[in-house]
Amino acid sequence: MVDEVLEVQEYLQGKNINPKCLYRICYMLVKWYKQQGLSHLEIREAIFNWGKTNNIYIHCNVNNIIYQAINDKNRLRENVIVRINNNDIQEIIKRFDSRNCKLLALSLLCLAKCSADRDGEFNVSLLALSNWTKIDYSNISKRYLPELIDFGYVSKQENKRVFSWDKNVKSKSVSLKIMLPFSNSGTYILKNNDIHELYDEIFT
Repeated sequence: MVDEVLEVQEYLQGKNINPKCLYRICYMLVKWYKQQGLSHLEIREAIFNWGKTNNIYIHCNVNNIIYQAINDKNRLRENVIVRINNNDIQEIIKRFDSRNCKLLALSLLCLAKCSADRDGEFNVSLLALSNWTKIDYSNISKRYLPELIDFGYVSKQENKRVFSWDKNVKSKSVSLKIMLPFSNSGTYILKNNDIHELYDEIFT
C-alpha cells in the first residue's frame, strides 16, 4: 500500500488478490493502465482480461471505476522510502501491548509518512488495510482502531469519509490523522511493502 506500483505489479502477477478488495484492486489497475497510455476501452478490456486470467469474477461497475481513476490526477506512488525512528517506536510501545495494535499503529504511521497532507490527514481503505496487515477487517474496525483512538494515537476525521462510486461496494475509505508529531526519519526502513518484516525487525 505504500509503494503502489509494487502493489500493482503483484496484482498483475496474480499475487495477493483478495476478492473482498476487488474494487480497490481494479482502481489501482486502471491507474496503472492509464499511466501506460491506454484508452478507456483498452483499459476496460485489460481489466476483464486480467480477471479472466486470474479466475476473478468482476462484479464492480468497471466503467465507473475507470472514470473515477482517470479523474484522479495523482500518479501511483513509486520508489517510496518510509523510515521509522526510535521515538516512533517508543510512542507505540507506550500505548499498546498486543501485536495487532502495535502492527496497526505501525502500518498507519507508514501510510501517514508517505501520504498525509499538510494537516497530517490521510485516507485509508480499512479493507485494504486488513489485506495488507492480515488483521481481520471486523477486528480492525470494531476493536483495534477504536483502541488506537482511545489511547490518543490516531483520530478519525468523521466528516471526511470517502465513499466509492459503486453502491454495491461495501468498503469505504476513512480519513485519519496521527495525533503525534512525526517525520520520515530513522534507521528502520519499510522494504517491498512488507509490513510484517518491518514489525518483526522492530518489535521482536
